[in-house]
Amino acid sequence: MNTEPNILIQFLEGMNGARWLMIGFALLILEVLTGTMYMLWIAAAALIVGIIMFVMPVLDWQMQLLLFSILTAILMYVGHTHLRPRMQGGEPSDLNDRARSMVGMRVKAIANFETGRGRVQVGDTQWRAAMKSGDAKAGQELKIVSVTGTTLDVEPL
Repeated sequence: MNTEPNILIQFLEGMNGARWLMIGFALLILEVLTGTMYMLWIAAAALIVGIIMFVMPVLDWQMQLLLFSILTAILMYVGHTHLRPRMQGGEPSDLNDRARSMVGMRVKAIANFETGRGRVQVGDTQWRAAMKSGDAKAGQELKIVSVTGTTLDVEPL
């Protein structure tokens, strides 16, 4: 029979507050690199267990792992269902969405619209445009109301 101690068991038996804090900070660094917010809850659980181990160093490694597992499950549930949706709130930004940023702009028709379709000038670019009702004349000012694919939906001012 092999009497040589298992390295994993030796590591777990030597778990103390400092090791839990090191694991927690390593997981926080991993969270910063990935940005997923899942490692954050695991890191928080490790940090909490580390702090508890400084207060109550009498817990054996099985109880530490049990406490870590329970805290991880609770923090992941609360974080994913309650905190994460609140952190993502706010209006969507137009920063990288050119189509959304064009809604509401005033543009000029380049040529006469025929059957509700024509072209408009937006900055230095010509865009295909469509009107739900009526036709526009060349030079008429229009307003962009929405964008469908590469076609601007416009209406007269």
